[in-house]
This record gives sequence, C-alpha cells and structure tokens, in this order.
Amino acid sequence: MKRQITLPYGSQSRTIAVPEENLAWVEGPKQAAPVPDLSEAVRSAIRNPIGSPTLGELVLKHGKKTLILVDDGTRSTPQALILPILLDELNAAGAADGDISIMVALATHRRMNRDELMARVGEAVFNRVPVGNLSQRPEDFVDLGVTALGIPIRVSRQYLESEISIAVGNIIPHMYAGWAGGAKMVQPGVSSALTTGKTHLIAGPRCYEILGKVDNPVRQEMEAIAIRSGLKFIVNVVLGASGQVAAVVAGDVVKAHRAGVEAARPIYTMELEERPDIVVASSHPADRDLWQGFKPVNNCGMVVKDGGTLILLIPAPEGIAPDHTQLVDFGTARAEEVLALVAQGKVADEVAAATYLAFDRTRRRINIILVSDGITHSEAAKIGISATTSFPEALTAAFERHGQSARIGVVTQGADIMATFVSKR
Repeated sequence: MKRQITLPYGSQSRTIAVPEENLAWVEGPKQAAPVPDLSEAVRSAIRNPIGSPTLGELVLKHGKKTLILVDDGTRSTPQALILPILLDELNAAGAADGDISIMVALATHRRMNRDELMARVGEAVFNRVPVGNLSQRPEDFVDLGVTALGIPIRVSRQYLESEISIAVGNIIPHMYAGWAGGAKMVQPGVSSALTTGKTHLIAGPRCYEILGKVDNPVRQEMEAIAIRSGLKFIVNVVLGASGQVAAVVAGDVVKAHRAGVEAARPIYTMELEERPDIVVASSHPADRDLWQGFKPVNNCGMVVKDGGTLILLIPAPEGIAPDHTQLVDFGTARAEEVLALVAQGKVADEVAAATYLAFDRTRRRINIILVSDGITHSEAAKIGISATTSFPEALTAAFERHGQSARIGVVTQGADIMATFVSKR
C-alpha cells in the first residue's frame, strides 16, 4: 500500500507515492495559530519595541530621513502587508512619505525588475514611496574598517546616509546565520560581495554546527556590522507552515530578534525519532534555483544517514546558480582544493566558494537526486549529483541503492527547518 503525499513545488504542487511500510515519518514546519489581526499585531509590536526607543523617539533623536530595508522575492516575508502599516507608523512618528524610501537588500542576489518590485511591496506602497534595489557597484559601498575576526566591512552608502534605518524580514533557521532575520538584512543584505564572501567562508564549512544555533561566530559578526553601521530598528515576523503570520517582533536588532527566535523555534524544529536511509524533501520556499535550494539540500541532508539519499523536489526555473556561476565551475573539486584557490586569490566569487563548501560537505556524505523541470541530468552531473523529472524514477534509483526495505522520511518544506533527534517513546 502506498501513501499519497502532496508537496509544494514552486507555485504548484506534486503528489508523490511512498510505500507505507517504508515510511518513517512526514515532517516539516508546523502549523501555528495566526495572529488574530495582522495590522494590530504589527502596529502593537512597533509601538512597544523590545530593547529599543520608539519610532517617535528615534526620529526625534536622529532625524526623519528613513530607509526601510526589505528582503527580495526569494524570501517569504509578507512585505506588502507589513509595509503600509510601518509607513503609517513612521508618519505618526514625524517622518512623512517624502522622507522615506525602500531598498531591496539584495546582497549578491540578482536585481528585481519593476514588476517584481511592485509585487514585493504592493502597488499602493510602490506608488507611495521610492522603491529600488541595492546598488551593487563597488563604488557605492563605504569602508567601515574590520570586524573582530578581521572581516572587512563594506556597506551601502545609501543605507549609511539614512538617519533612520529599519530592517523588515522574517525569522527562520538558516545554515549560515543560525537564524535569519535581524542583522542579516545588513550583512549580507546591504553589504558588498567582499564582506559577504568573507563571512560566508567562515560559515560554509560549519553549516551543520551553525544551523539553528543563535549564538555563533557568524551571527556575532553580522550583528557587529549592523550595530557599527547604525541599523536603528527591526520589524520581523514568524510564519507558520501555511505562510500566515504567527508572531511579530520589533525593536533592537539583537534583543527583538532573540524574542522572535524563541517564537520561531517550535514551529521550525522537527523532532525526529529516526534517521532514515532516504529523505524526500520539497525545496519550498527555496524554489527559484538550486542556489536557493542548497538550503534544503543541507538542512534536509543533515537528517539522512551517512551514505543515504536525498531526493529534492525543486522546480528551479532559473537553473543551478545564475547569479554565482563560478559554483558550477568548481565541479566536483574537494573542499580543500577550493579553499586553496581562495587562499591563492584565484576565486573571484567567494560567496560561491562558501556555498560550494557547504554543499560539498553534504554531497560527500550522501547521494543527491533532484526532481526538477529546470535542471537536467547533464547539468546536475557537472556538480556531482543526479537529476530527473520523474519522482518514481528517483525513488526507484534510491531503492536500488539502499534495498527495498529502506526507510524513508518526507520533509514537506525543506528550506526552513532544523531537526533534533529524540529517543523513541
């Protein structure tokens, strides 16, 4: 007998069939009660900030020129719902719409076009205040010295020149930062590729140890950069599995973020009793390309037995890594070889190298099969993995590798999870 399981696949879904006798578990982010009134929840969080002055006090102390940092379309933050409320609160605090602009904190992601920007912030907001992408030109970043670990700090001039800066994002487990949200909108969000490459090179080889750990060296660097560069306020949401807002926090970049992490942790932590031979996972919501999909590759790969198989359902309409093509150039090189190239100054894209290091750690442990309409088998083979458009074909290959009694786990949304293992009851 087979269990029919429907998984998100980009904006659509795919239903897979898994033999009931092989199924160990089906897990993913948990449903959480949505806030009763989103507008009121956002407004209340902003008016009662955690560890921070109010918006009115910040405007009075620093001035009215405000820059709101938002994440791009690879993230699930409901910006179009949050931003109108934030703008109204800024107006009430003394900053008129003419004093406010919005920047998409792209980091090293591709620029968003006009239609994408409008969809991201909502048409009303798009027509209300200026909305633009981070300038990624080297001359548009300012040198602020180095961090305690010696990482060069280069951040956006436009961001630095604002009197009030506010970061709006969401809080989920993250393999490089421990948890997303908070200071991550500054580093990497509005930092140069130089700064981002250096922090990611610390994180990439340590992604297994960092995921879900809020106090880690990389987040400490991110927060040091955000504080030194003057980030004044954050508004972060926590989403349940259905995408509805379950909690809102606002205020200090560290203190408010930590409160949000505590709200997010039970939603995104999978408590598992068994590490299976095969894990089937949806990449959702990291669906755009495999660059985003490396999050579910690593997050879900961590819960597979050594030598096991991860089958990742990912539409990847933009391919493997269109913004970081050097990752594909590394092919199947060992991590030590890539690190040697970095040390020799032969790597132009250190962010690509860092992500490759994280990916290589998982690829060396387990077999990876993509079920994708956007990546062919020949393309996947360049980086040492397999691809097919057929889930049954992928599952058959995994059974051939591990035997017909292989145990299978299914992750419903693989990008935003972490796991703990508990004893069987």
